[in-house]
Amino acid sequence: MLRRAYLLVILAGCVAPPVAPTSPSDDPADWPVDDSVRWKPVLGEPRFVVPARGLPVTPVLPSNNNAGIVLHQGRLYLGWRTSETHFASTGTRLHVMSSADLGATWTFETTVFMETDLREPLFLSLHGRLFFYWFEAGTDRFSFEPKHQWRIERRADGSWTEREPFGVDKEITWALQVRNGEAWRTSYLGNHYRLGEPSMLELSFTRSDDGLTWSPLSGDGVVYRGGVSEAAFEFADDGTLWAVTRNEDGDATGFGSHVCSAPPDTLGTWTCNAKSDPERYDSPKMLRHGRELFLVARRDVGGPFDQGLDTLPFADRQLRYLAAYSGRAKRTALYRVNRELRKVEWVFDFPSAGDTSFPSIARLDAHRFLISNYTSPLEGDLERSWWNAQNAPEGTKLYLVELTFEPEP
Repeated sequence: MLRRAYLLVILAGCVAPPVAPTSPSDDPADWPVDDSVRWKPVLGEPRFVVPARGLPVTPVLPSNNNAGIVLHQGRLYLGWRTSETHFASTGTRLHVMSSADLGATWTFETTVFMETDLREPLFLSLHGRLFFYWFEAGTDRFSFEPKHQWRIERRADGSWTEREPFGVDKEITWALQVRNGEAWRTSYLGNHYRLGEPSMLELSFTRSDDGLTWSPLSGDGVVYRGGVSEAAFEFADDGTLWAVTRNEDGDATGFGSHVCSAPPDTLGTWTCNAKSDPERYDSPKMLRHGRELFLVARRDVGGPFDQGLDTLPFADRQLRYLAAYSGRAKRTALYRVNRELRKVEWVFDFPSAGDTSFPSIARLDAHRFLISNYTSPLEGDLERSWWNAQNAPEGTKLYLVELTFEPEP
């Protein structure tokens, strides 16, 4: 009955029927890499795409961030948040546009406007279907108020379906990957930014074969309870899951981040470092080249986040760390994930300063990745604090850049 009903929906033109992909696979298992060669990551020159003349969307406001990209049926799709400032606003919009030439020219797709703040735009290209996800937030400039998750789907005729809610209220989907023909997802739920006492956030890891229904790997799907929110993940060549968390809220392990793993036969049971790494990696996303795993995330210049003030009460540490973090400069950086040491190691910075880092990654071939990111203008003071940059009238810009792995001489 379900299959018959799905076919009827396709015939009615409501969703795009599955078709053979015309874009490169994003799955590292489909791209063998010669491991006898030493490969060096090399970053190309950024191409700033928002704001720009001739864009097919309006308005484009000063703050442009929270961008997602995907390659689907021969086109590059870009969805991003545009607003008056970095902070919550009733004027926020999510614009979606696509390109047949990797961003040289753009075509309008759709705009989401709900008279409230909108964040975390994510695409999912699965079995010929294209989904766009985001979460609805509030309007208070200084509050974190997740309300609902929403999704739309691109129809065969190029239009988009009406938005529909999914998941659990106040849940936030952070990372999506399509691996071995299935979609995998990290999401979190709970009292994020609960000042004065430890948060009890629930980080979940789920999978889907249709992009609509998400199922836990075991139990309720929760893989970590504590101060963790955002979590990037990738599968190693032996099927082991590796993840890097952001432990911003803090818990019994400290503040900062973890490197976590799960064996192929129990992917829903994560083992994380017993002690948080004091460095904090915001907006983490991961990729794999051959056997090596890499992280793209915000770098805290002058950190680490956890200053080791363990004799102070939890509330005092939390407030001190958050205030100091906002007052330091930031970059977006590439890191190597050292699985033996279960540590994250800095490789190099992306062009970035001030308010920066919400990477999205699309694989182009065995050795090239297209990455979108945002940054404050690169002219002027590159060491200005994150807080000052978030409040600067010039806002932020989006760019695309290629990351290439080249053989070392």
